[in-house]
Amino acid sequence: MKSSLLKIVSPPLLLLTLSNCSSNLFSVSIEDKNVCISNSGESIQCESVSQSESHKNAYTPPEEPAADALTDPSLFRTGLHFNLLNDYVEQMALDIRQDLSETRLAFPIAVASFVHLDSSLTNTNVLGNQIAEHFITELRDMGLAVSDHKITGRLQVTPRGDFAFSRDVEKLKNSQNVGYVLTGTMTKQMNGTLINARVVGLTSNMVVASSSKLIPNVVL
Repeated sequence: MKSSLLKIVSPPLLLLTLSNCSSNLFSVSIEDKNVCISNSGESIQCESVSQSESHKNAYTPPEEPAADALTDPSLFRTGLHFNLLNDYVEQMALDIRQDLSETRLAFPIAVASFVHLDSSLTNTNVLGNQIAEHFITELRDMGLAVSDHKITGRLQVTPRGDFAFSRDVEKLKNSQNVGYVLTGTMTKQMNGTLINARVVGLTSNMVVASSSKLIPNVVL
């Protein structure tokens, strides 16, 4: 702030100076002595005020953590899993691809919904269908022949949209060029859902590849 001087006629000579004191104080120079006067009328030496203000605004470095805290393994370990569902399916697809590395598949693989491990083996949910959809993409990206049996073989054009999929058996192709099916089971556990996947020959019922992963609850 620029200094402003106000000259008083009557002696002793007073110089009223606006200095860099606190915003609530102004400075008066009396015979080479700097005095800061607060709003309440109290006179304080400017040097002590400046030191107090500077001490108040001084940077205080953060406290260093204790030595034993730096060696606490809990600081570097977390129980959270940040992988997405597709990442777990990709890991299982890699296992299956490894099992099939020495097997020549004469026919494509169809991917079915994953089901709950219960007495009927016919109950599924959104998770079971999502896993199947991810497997279709992952297996094809790895170079395996995959057949989508839900394709009707014709395009159905309606006011609601254009459709090529169906779960109505009567609308699907009578013959499917499929030799194997990838499917699996889901088992709910305390800390997640255990997924068991397998590739089975439709005519031989032989399991030619398999994989198992526990998907944590945080991913689901």
